[in-house]
Amino acid sequence: MEGGRRWLFARVCLALLSPLALVVALVPLRAHVLNTNLALVLVLVVLGAAVAGGRTAGLVGALSAALSYDFFLTVPYGSFTMERGDDIETTVLLGLIGLIAGELVERARRSQAMAIVRRRELDRVQRRAELAAGGERPGRLITLSAEELTELLDLKACRFVPTPPPEDVPIFTHGAIRVPGVKSEDAPPGAAALPVRAHGRDLGHFVLVFPTPSFGIGTSMDAKHAAVALADQLGVALLRYQRP
Repeated sequence: MEGGRRWLFARVCLALLSPLALVVALVPLRAHVLNTNLALVLVLVVLGAAVAGGRTAGLVGALSAALSYDFFLTVPYGSFTMERGDDIETTVLLGLIGLIAGELVERARRSQAMAIVRRRELDRVQRRAELAAGGERPGRLITLSAEELTELLDLKACRFVPTPPPEDVPIFTHGAIRVPGVKSEDAPPGAAALPVRAHGRDLGHFVLVFPTPSFGIGTSMDAKHAAVALADQLGVALLRYQRP
């Protein structure tokens, strides 16, 4: 996480400085080239910042480009005052381009991330179905389920307990996380329970220990639904082994 913040900070700094450096390089051309053509060059830099850094970098790049364009390339030079309406429109458009491009890139990245998550969920379901159909023993299925839950929910620890979930800890359900009025003092910090049920029968539960005391409140809904589906699938497999 810390490395990700540093990388984002570096991209934002680059988005801030790149338009300024380009505008300074274009200053000798301002008396010979139309301002609109110079602005088109800046558009490329703003789009590059948005693609590389997303919404934040796109916004920073757009503001840097608009202010640099205003200060260095519009009359009167060396001032944030503009005398021509065309220059005002161009400056505003530079800012809007950065905002729109950054938002589009951010949405595309979210869609791609969601597609990857769903693909992994399908792979998990298929893998567990194949194992259950192949006669894999309950202990092995429980171990695999615990490993997959740990990866899916980014858990600190995960273990299976062959008893119904306690009522005094947060419990994962199909709709949300049910939080008790009074939390057990014996439960690990950040712990929640994921019931394993099948056909109305409680077959056990997983103790989910999250790295922070949030017990999964910040976990995405897709991940929560996938975790509950995984537990339900395990419940069906365990029930089959318990039947005579």
